[in-house]
Amino acid sequence: MAQPTPDVSHRIGILAGHWGYDSGAICPDGLREVDITTDIARRVAERLKILGYQVDLLQEQDPDKPEPPLQDYLAAAFVSLHVDSCVPGASGFKVSRWRFSQMPTIEDRFVSCLYEEYSAATGLVHQDDSITIDMWNYYAFREIGKPTPGAIIEMGFMSGDRWLLVQEPDVAAQGIVNGIRCFLEGKTGN
Repeated sequence: MAQPTPDVSHRIGILAGHWGYDSGAICPDGLREVDITTDIARRVAERLKILGYQVDLLQEQDPDKPEPPLQDYLAAAFVSLHVDSCVPGASGFKVSRWRFSQMPTIEDRFVSCLYEEYSAATGLVHQDDSITIDMWNYYAFREIGKPTPGAIIEMGFMSGDRWLLVQEPDVAAQGIVNGIRCFLEGKTGN
């Protein structure tokens, strides 16, 4: 007997980059990417739950071992939160989807919503020219269920955008929430 398709219309996956796997980028003063992504991911999850969404706060996995919970993960949206390295003077953010997307039009809309809303909330500029193969070929995009729209965001640089990422993480979190709401509800702003 076939299993019914689960209703995932209010389910959102938030992956805290490097959480549970490694530290990610580390600044000379010891600031770690994983600490920033985990903090902001928790803030995003709290806000989305208040809005009535079911939120899964997900850890990074070994990219060479497809396994639950990411394998065939189903949700209305999946976003992986990361931050860029400690390049002196660098500032800005970038968003990408899987290069080999099964639904490029839908995921392009998701990426556009994240760009628009995160920029509006934070004031950061886009850094499209620095999107790497690691972003558009991010391993989690190959693992999540095919009908799950996915995106990855580098929320800023650990050097030039530290004021936002460390001192104003609620602003960054709200930008992510607004981007998700723009995509799922067609809503913008707070």
